[in-house]
Amino acid sequence: MKFIQWAACLAASASLVACVMAEGGDEVDREGTADDAIDEVSETSSAISACPALPDAVYHRVKPSNGASLYTRNLNEAVNAGTNYGFTDDRGVAFYGAAGAAAGLSPVYRLYNPTTGDFLWTIEENERVSAAANHGYTSDEGIRFYAAKTSQPCLVPVHRFVNNTLHKHRFAVSAADRASLAAAGWTDEGVKFHAAPEAAAPETDTRFTLVVIPDTQQEIVYAPTRFTNRIDWLVNNETALDLRFVAHTGDMVDWDTPDHIHYVRASNALLGLDNAQIPYAIAIGNHDTAAVCQGGSACPGNVNANLRNTTTFNTYFPTSRFSALSGVYEPGKIDNAYHTFTAGGLQWMVLNLELWPRTGAVTWAKTVLAQHPDHNVVIITHSHLTSGGGIEQSAGGYGNNSPQYVYDNLVKQYANVRLLFSGHVGNAAYRMDTGVNGNKIYQLLNCYHDGTTNPTRVMEIDTAAGTLSSRVYAPFTNTERTDPASKLTITSIDWVD
Repeated sequence: MKFIQWAACLAASASLVACVMAEGGDEVDREGTADDAIDEVSETSSAISACPALPDAVYHRVKPSNGASLYTRNLNEAVNAGTNYGFTDDRGVAFYGAAGAAAGLSPVYRLYNPTTGDFLWTIEENERVSAAANHGYTSDEGIRFYAAKTSQPCLVPVHRFVNNTLHKHRFAVSAADRASLAAAGWTDEGVKFHAAPEAAAPETDTRFTLVVIPDTQQEIVYAPTRFTNRIDWLVNNETALDLRFVAHTGDMVDWDTPDHIHYVRASNALLGLDNAQIPYAIAIGNHDTAAVCQGGSACPGNVNANLRNTTTFNTYFPTSRFSALSGVYEPGKIDNAYHTFTAGGLQWMVLNLELWPRTGAVTWAKTVLAQHPDHNVVIITHSHLTSGGGIEQSAGGYGNNSPQYVYDNLVKQYANVRLLFSGHVGNAAYRMDTGVNGNKIYQLLNCYHDGTTNPTRVMEIDTAAGTLSSRVYAPFTNTERTDPASKLTITSIDWVD
């Protein structure tokens, strides 16, 4: 229906609803039905009523050309009125009513005045009759929703305003809306009924835990129960910790064997995370590749090619095991991958990068970071910091690019990089550098190679306070490390929001 046809429809004393129906809409008996155009409705339409007895949203649309308001429970009508009839100012959900009768509720009627183009809503039968007989509201559209005549728990008073210059009516729920209308020349006609407001949005929990597991190859060989004990502790304390992600900085196993027993042990232990649906990522270390043979010696052959041979690792840890996985560098290989999740009200990415990476892998990682500027990036790679807290300068003699190369060409170039964790050497270390965009990059070494227990770096992140509190706890012996690189609190972190 063209606008002029719709105007003629109204001139013939039909209502907006009738005209919408004539065009193919089905507003009256299909409240709550939606079509593709519903996607255009404001996000506020997805809010929830604060009162279970009145669960149905009443949407508000305004026609800027004449100030007319439309209130409707039907998304189709709201969208069609905006798209086709000039009610383009989407005010979202005005309040909540009920679709049907219930104890303590009364019907709210909607009437239309074809002369002034105004809608009137009333809960009073006497006003309904008078408006039709004496004030030109000759199109009675019947019951539009139910509300309460008197105050009830969880309901709020709904004031009706009139603008005698525009000859239009409008509702206001909040004191701010009432003040705004009064300042604009609208007159408060008082409380006309009581409806439900939107439920208060739940407060965002800004604190959560991120865990980093250090090199575990010695545990896998000599004390696999310690590895399993760590995983069991994480699973059992998931709720208490508010654990959102687990990272491993590489050398999960020590070497491969014909029966792949090291991988079997690690895989079985990590089933605990799989079953609990706790997302995790693993940075592949040199001991997780074909570069290291039984006893820890170098395998025969081209050592660089062996370093990139991760067939066994990917057999036991296929991409399908990583529940937060969002992309990989090489199809079917987890060696270079990124994982995304939401926690503390923010978006996060964990990027696991291969040891002493190939230039192609670094280039791919740069593309990933550039495409996710709104994510707080956590990088895990096996070698980065030295035991003294410096950035490693070599590629181990058989890698491709050094950690310094990775830092210069990747890490410091992107404003969303916040954390970097590594292992491989030493015990623990910490340093902070500033990227080219002014962002602080916090780098922590986790290695330990503890021969008696199972150290686990537990970090509580508070996105509102801008803090990270780290402790290294060993569940096997119920002990904590107290060195300053293990137990520390970082403040004034500018998280990406």
